[in-house]
Amino acid sequence: NVVYMENNMMFRELEDMKVQMELLKEKLEKQEIVKEQHLRNAIKGKLGEINRRAVRMIFVGLFATVYCTWMLNHLGFSLCYQIVTIVMLSFCTLATYVQHKNLLKARDLSSDLVKETFDLLKLKKRYNRWLKLALPMIAVWCSWLAYEVLYVIPDRGIGLSLLIGAAVGVVIGGFVGLKIHFGTLKKIDEMLTQIKELKGE
Repeated sequence: NVVYMENNMMFRELEDMKVQMELLKEKLEKQEIVKEQHLRNAIKGKLGEINRRAVRMIFVGLFATVYCTWMLNHLGFSLCYQIVTIVMLSFCTLATYVQHKNLLKARDLSSDLVKETFDLLKLKKRYNRWLKLALPMIAVWCSWLAYEVLYVIPDRGIGLSLLIGAAVGVVIGGFVGLKIHFGTLKKIDEMLTQIKELKGE
């Protein structure tokens, strides 16, 4: 009887341990699901913010293209400068769309994490290349603007006011643009890190 009772107690203890292990396993699985959902929501939020910035930049680019077409012609800029400015603005707007088009289509984080990683790495690479192209392009355009104001525009007073306004705009726009640029790169890096966590790397 003593042996039987001891065996029975051991059996009950083993059963209790088994139940506790199952409960612990369920708890861990629930925590893992919550963590995964949290990561997906965080990635989705950053993706949405990047997409909203891209859409805003596209609309600003379209507005600037239309406005500059009228303004440059109205103020008497050379036809060559007008054409180059419109082409440059159109190119920048189109480039923004092309850079972001895959992510703009992704309204939610898909299960294909490999594709999401590829698209983000491609966007990061394009952003780094774009900065190297944009800075010299803006420098040339600003220098040409100064020449147009000093030697081409008939009304020198309006031209000088425009040049001062453009200089202030370039400084402010440059600061905002660089802040958006590096902010987007930072969010891309954060998303890539979170995707690695989801993939268990």
